[in-house]
Amino acid sequence: MNNFKLHPATSKPRKRKSLTPLDIDKLGQAILSLTQEIWTVADRQIITECILKERGIDISNEVENYQPSPEIEKILDKKRKALIKKIVDDLDGDYGPLE
Repeated sequence: MNNFKLHPATSKPRKRKSLTPLDIDKLGQAILSLTQEIWTVADRQIITECILKERGIDISNEVENYQPSPEIEKILDKKRKALIKKIVDDLDGDYGPLE
């Protein structure tokens, strides 16, 4: 039987901020918000593409390659910023009780 000698690690642990117990609810709410938003978008996208395909219009490739106009970019930017604000508010704790 071999006798192995364990040597202590020479690297120092990274100093990083960790979540406090108070942050867990905030993080949980942020994850739930993101999950809800992502699923809503995915659900609508899947349904839209299915309805169009049933009607003989397959837009899958067009969606992948679409280049939005400046007007659409403004709408997308506004919606993206609203989602980011919601998530940051959740992480800050500015939310109501979990549903």
